Amino acid sequence: MGYTQIIASLFGTSPADVDRLAAEAKEINLAVERKLGGRRLWALGRDERVALYCVTRLVKPRIAVETGVGSGVSTTFILSALEGGILHSFDLGVKYGDEEEAYPVGFIIPEELKAKWVLHVGDSKKLLEPFLESLGNDKIQLFLHDGEHTTPNVRRELTLAWSHMDRGAILVDNCDWTEAPEEFAEHLNTPITHLVGDMCLILKNWR
Repeated sequence: MGYTQIIASLFGTSPADVDRLAAEAKEINLAVERKLGGRRLWALGRDERVALYCVTRLVKPRIAVETGVGSGVSTTFILSALEGGILHSFDLGVKYGDEEEAYPVGFIIPEELKAKWVLHVGDSKKLLEPFLESLGNDKIQLFLHDGEHTTPNVRRELTLAWSHMDRGAILVDNCDWTEAPEEFAEHLNTPITHLVGDMCLILKNWR
């Protein structure tokens, strides 16, 4: 079963609808690839970008959060998929690349998408929890972990995101780098789905 079919099954929608969303994402990817110009820059793989876009469109988050921006590929796909929501991104703000060829954080992101984007520069280990607490009764509906992939940090971020989410989706990139996502899902007795590549998905109260 392909990842678009998996997404359709998880969200209870038709494969044709997800294929339509995937086609939209592939169009966005053409522009992103032109900006990347063949540079990898630790960006999400092509299929992971499509999966992220599809999930975001289906969740329809009012408040989305991601840790780790880098060149801004994942950010671009989330922002492109948002319909009236806002994305809060956390990144150390360190330029990527060699000293003579370094790129500012988020340089891929189109200017027209930045009106619904808030960049928090600093360590998510210090900034994420206070930000989530500042939301008060507001909850997040989408969380992407693509920051520091150590077991303690992944576990901590997933726990924080889950506790500030009533209903929504948590995505983890490089989920095979640590056992934290599997252990987290097992602890909660909730399913975890490997979508594509090394991206996994945990849904909360979706059905």
